[in-house]
Amino acid sequence: MQKTMFAAVLAATLGMGASAQAADLNRGSLKDAPEYMPASTWTGFYFGAGGGGGALNHDLNADLTSQRRLLQANELQLNGPVSAGVDLNGIGGMGGFGTVQVGYDRQLDQHFVVGVFFDYDFDSIDSSLTVTNGKTPQTITGSLTDMWTVGGRAGYLVNSSTLVYGLAGYTEAHFDLPLGVNGDFSGWTAGAGIETSLGGPLFLKGEYRFTQLDTKTLYSKGGLSVTDQPDVQTGRLVLSYKLNTTDYSPLK
Repeated sequence: MQKTMFAAVLAATLGMGASAQAADLNRGSLKDAPEYMPASTWTGFYFGAGGGGGALNHDLNADLTSQRRLLQANELQLNGPVSAGVDLNGIGGMGGFGTVQVGYDRQLDQHFVVGVFFDYDFDSIDSSLTVTNGKTPQTITGSLTDMWTVGGRAGYLVNSSTLVYGLAGYTEAHFDLPLGVNGDFSGWTAGAGIETSLGGPLFLKGEYRFTQLDTKTLYSKGGLSVTDQPDVQTGRLVLSYKLNTTDYSPLK
């Protein structure tokens, strides 16, 4: 009887010791494992929408050379100088627009972010001009209806939630023009902006852009040719939703 009780006590003692050792091993493994803390990151795809205002400016040029050559070829006798004028009624225009945007950003380190983007603007910016060739005036009206840009940006994080950046890209714009004039222009865009995190996946950016478009002929009749090289300045606000804004990094 005494031998049986001694064996039971010994077995219980050995079992408790093994359990205590296993518990110590488990506590050590949890203590040594790295702890992870969620942190915000600017890396990720995003999409957004917004709007703003724009100013359109026309750089117009009237070419009279062909008219002078026509008169010389016909050997006409002139009592006064050859003249043909271009009168501008509204050299530019102002209006508003809405925009949609998609893009991808990558945070390189604590301070630098680079990215690519594509946006499409729905514009409503109108302008008009009147061309006078002799006694016959010709009024040309045009509306900037839409414009898209693909480009890239690079920025500096002044703090974890605020980015200042510059951008550049390729732009195409469409104008509704009369007289069968092709209203498709292409050019380049440059600008700068500031973007801030509103918390979670929401970001808000304010941005200025300057767009220089190529040159097209708007009017050509009777030896008078009028060309235009428009440029557009815009200011915009865009609210974006960014995917994967949380980065789980081990604490040191």
